[in-house]
Amino acid sequence: MAYEAVHEASPEPLQGRTVLVTGAAGGAGAAVAWALSRAGASVVLAACDAEPLEEQAARIGAAGGHAIAVRTDLTDQVAVRRLVEQTLGAFGRLDAACNDTACSGTCDDAACDASCDASCDASCDASCDASCDASCDAACHDAACTDVAANDERARGLALAMRYEIASMRTGGSIVNLAPGPAGIALTRATARQLAGSGIRVNAVTAGGPDEIAGAVVWLCSDAATHITGETLTPPSLRPANRPRKRPAGR
Repeated sequence: MAYEAVHEASPEPLQGRTVLVTGAAGGAGAAVAWALSRAGASVVLAACDAEPLEEQAARIGAAGGHAIAVRTDLTDQVAVRRLVEQTLGAFGRLDAACNDTACSGTCDDAACDASCDASCDASCDASCDASCDASCDAACHDAACTDVAANDERARGLALAMRYEIASMRTGGSIVNLAPGPAGIALTRATARQLAGSGIRVNAVTAGGPDEIAGAVVWLCSDAATHITGETLTPPSLRPANRPRKRPAGR
């Protein structure tokens, strides 16, 4: 896998860098945060539920890493701006960000819908099911169920997060959006085009298990992937999604 190759070349390919991870309370987001820390990055963990974030930060700290937990309503513009400000206040820089919007529903308990039952659970992303706490459960499932409106909601969350992340990346950087849906993938590509030549790369990762996704994110945030932008990658091969493999000449 690409992460393993990067790790062999440098045990800590992200040493000295700061990475913000939204949706880091569990599932793929938590796996990404852990892998980034192992790769040497200082990590800022953000989600609407404080307790699992603090547990993640404590786990990273116990292993010798650097992490802070910031409870954030990822649907609120002021809260997202403050999240980025806290990142800069704690570590002085922002080099990369990983946005997992599958569980970015409002933190307001009133948003929870009791009608979100087992049939909805079955159709929701596995990463969402693994990372939602009781207070955000129904709101998260409403956002993650596969319909066009939910995908647009994720895209709006991505746009909000990237707005402040990009503004804080002073010397270039990398943004990775996790399983953002069709609207989010289109936004990822459009943002990458707009930032061409700026030194900021924007990519998406779709499918794969939490560890595979985490490895892909580490690779995309490292110097080994400086040539990759505007792509939607599928681990473990990291081949661009929906792009056919090239056939050898003569076949």
